[in-house]
Amino acid sequence: MHSFINSRLEFFPRLNAGHYPTPIEELPRLRAALGKRAPRLFIKRDDYTGAGLGGNKVRKLEYVLAQAQADGADVVISMGGEKSNHARVTAALCARLGLPCELVMNPPNVRYDGLKPANLVADELFGAKIHRVANRDERNTFSAELAARYMREGRRVALVPLGASIPLGALGFVRAIGETKAQLDAANIQITHIVHASSSGGTQAGIVAGCQLYGLSAQVVGMSPDDPSASIAAHVADIITDIGALLETTFDNRVIVRDEFVGAGYGIPTDESTNALALVARTEGILLDPVYTAKAMAGLIAMIGDGELTADDTVLFWHTGGQLALFYAPQ
Repeated sequence: MHSFINSRLEFFPRLNAGHYPTPIEELPRLRAALGKRAPRLFIKRDDYTGAGLGGNKVRKLEYVLAQAQADGADVVISMGGEKSNHARVTAALCARLGLPCELVMNPPNVRYDGLKPANLVADELFGAKIHRVANRDERNTFSAELAARYMREGRRVALVPLGASIPLGALGFVRAIGETKAQLDAANIQITHIVHASSSGGTQAGIVAGCQLYGLSAQVVGMSPDDPSASIAAHVADIITDIGALLETTFDNRVIVRDEFVGAGYGIPTDESTNALALVARTEGILLDPVYTAKAMAGLIAMIGDGELTADDTVLFWHTGGQLALFYAPQ
């Protein structure tokens, strides 16, 4: 079965941009800090994927930008907030490919006078052209209008959706589960849960589909940092169905997304996420990011505190990167 999956994945062009396999590390000091009833905890270090300072977007963009290159694109357009990890990695990989990159960006919810997000500094260093819009709702409209104008001028445009969260991009996480299953089997580790941040949907869709394909029996729990769980779950389910069409198979597309840990909104830390970020840093020397993984870790800690996860469980927390969102530079 695995050889069939791998042969189907090899059918799609893919950049060789990331550093794999990313490590899986145990978190014994964090477990001890969470009490005797805490499950065994591991972390998948996708903050180490490499390209453009790493993160989960590398896996998805390896497929999406390879297809753009195969289609003869001469400009890439994508979008995000000024702290966007997706935008940063898109700009970095476009620089590597020699493709002009244009990013449609809105201001973050948390900002400081005289400072700009370090992610935005990186976008500019990678040579991306920045188009600023007022808010998240304007990004899709402006991006579509910009792409249409360039196509009327005869250019070949690759319009990359937010997070590269389309079925093709999600194949990166189908592949990631094959990688992870091999690591866990080699170490004789049997996990019961995978917990991660879930927003634009492609990461969770690929993980859920990959678990079914590679026989990894773990409950996948996506923690929303922004939108209601019902809307994210519906989008994830659609992507899973379409992954099945790409791979000529079908999946159970039921998913678990939780939204109790969003707080006041996207990119706005909560007391719980701030405490989670500090706890992981102090106990394990690992930085989470304030937008996604800190809220996901806050959710994981709450599940342990509420008794939903116990010492009988073994949890893999998927670190999706993004630590650059902690930092700012002078304007």
